[in-house]
Amino acid sequence: MQLTKILLVTSIAIFSGLIFADDTGMLIDLDKQWGSAGGPDGFVSEDVIGIGIAGITGIAEVRQAATIASEEDYVVEGYQVKFLSTDIAVMVHTTAGSDPHASMHVFQKQDGKWLVVGDAAVPTAE
Repeated sequence: MQLTKILLVTSIAIFSGLIFADDTGMLIDLDKQWGSAGGPDGFVSEDVIGIGIAGITGIAEVRQAATIASEEDYVVEGYQVKFLSTDIAVMVHTTAGSDPHASMHVFQKQDGKWLVVGDAAVPTAE
């Protein structure tokens, strides 16, 4: 009986991890596209909330930040993605360059499409 329980729990853990892991690469690709797209449309939910050095942010602030021109490539490292459910994931990463920062994004799958619904960024040392 004990062996059966152990095998069942192990199987559930393995298979649920496989289900969630399938979208990790896609979310990383979405983040890279957002960083080079010049704006949040198609990547960020209209009702996004976030925090940054200026305080609490929403879609207007995300759009405003996207208008700041940069000649640099969007260089990101250290991606980590954790799925909280089949339709909610949390991503963290760091960005180098003239604006080095660490970011956290909360993604939610809405109508079959992953969108950022929560966002946070803090400056880091170069």
